[in-house]
Amino acid sequence: MPGAAAALGVKVPAKVRTAADVAPIHWPWVAAEAAGLIEVGTAKAVACEVDGDPAELWLTGLDAVLRAESHDIGRRGAFTLCRAVLTARIEDRSVEHVLGGYEDGDTAELCFRQSEGLPVDDAIALLQSFGALDSSGEPTALGEWARERFEERAPESVTPALPVAELLARVAPLPEDEAWRLALRWFGERPPVFGASQLLHAAEFASPVERVAAVVVVAGFGDEVLAAWRNALRYKNLRAHAAAALADWGEGGGVDEAQRRWLVVEYALAARAKGGVEDAFHYVRDSGGLEVLAEAGHPGAADLHRVLTTANIRIRVRQLKISREAAVWRRVLVPDSLTLARLHEIVALLHGHSGDELHEFDVDGLRYSDPFYGLADRRDEHEVRLSTVFRGAGGGLTYRYDLAAPWEYRIACEKVLAPSAELTYPRCVAGEGDRFDQDAVNRRLAALRIPQP
Repeated sequence: MPGAAAALGVKVPAKVRTAADVAPIHWPWVAAEAAGLIEVGTAKAVACEVDGDPAELWLTGLDAVLRAESHDIGRRGAFTLCRAVLTARIEDRSVEHVLGGYEDGDTAELCFRQSEGLPVDDAIALLQSFGALDSSGEPTALGEWARERFEERAPESVTPALPVAELLARVAPLPEDEAWRLALRWFGERPPVFGASQLLHAAEFASPVERVAAVVVVAGFGDEVLAAWRNALRYKNLRAHAAAALADWGEGGGVDEAQRRWLVVEYALAARAKGGVEDAFHYVRDSGGLEVLAEAGHPGAADLHRVLTTANIRIRVRQLKISREAAVWRRVLVPDSLTLARLHEIVALLHGHSGDELHEFDVDGLRYSDPFYGLADRRDEHEVRLSTVFRGAGGGLTYRYDLAAPWEYRIACEKVLAPSAELTYPRCVAGEGDRFDQDAVNRRLAALRIPQP
């Protein structure tokens, strides 16, 4: 950290937990990763050559930083505030007045350091660091262009008249719940089966991440759109998706092995586009390993295989302490490749719950749960891994089981360890309270058959 700070000419606070504590270091790193200038694994980061419009890459990096600095459920607070700051400076209005006309204006307070009131100074500092505002706080040509793009991508700009290809580009990087809300604006008065047919047709010619986004949106309409899925069986790139969707409703013979491999590649490429190479690695690993990419018949399979075999990703082990109260706690070792959904299973076994009740994780104000239950304002617990939640030792989250009368647990990451070839994971190593039987707990954990690091 001191070396990076010296190279950039910035000061480092006396106490630094992570690079996120030093914005002039953290923001360029986040932007570079999002723009594809670097690819980050668990062991190292590698510089990459990137083709494309430099302005669009710049905007991609800015978007990533805005998401990282937002604390609302949709991760839009910093975007909303920076959009308002640029508009206010260009139109000579107050930021508060501009926000009053935004559909999502109330999210603007939920960003940056979340001090009392609007963190306008933080938004100005970010926009200046990206060159969107000059040293006096006036918009540059780049800032004026960014403001135009912000206006195009604001929630209220999604209407039924938006071209379907543009809709796919808008929803592709978003979490499923936010993508669904925007898509509903586009559907408007369209009959679901008609809109679904349009989406799937456009998805046939789109990128994997856009195709997966379309599939998720269309699946949300259930059996109302079965005719659209049947029609999609004619499309080469959507055939496997359509077969899987129809099988969920008892139609057809499901997906064969070749189609399953195709889908693994599709979803892994989508994971890479949204979360990076590490997310793609874990998805492929959970789906059977690199050998699944062979004979997948997918045009992106070979490149994906090359990237994953050279990424040098190492799975670490997290030592977690799961406490309900001072006298009731468990200490467990788990691979950091686990999703929150698998962690839910582990907590249930550690504390004798059936695992069938409604539950949620609270991670820095963002809540995650099983999407099957349709809980409002919760993200999908299957989409986030412990390596993302716990960037290092010292982090923590809250878990609530049985939301009607919650059992609340605090889950803290105590250590990050190298895996041992002599141990299997997850493994409970200590605990107290509620008639704790460590051997019995470990027998139950072994039955989960979790892939080993």
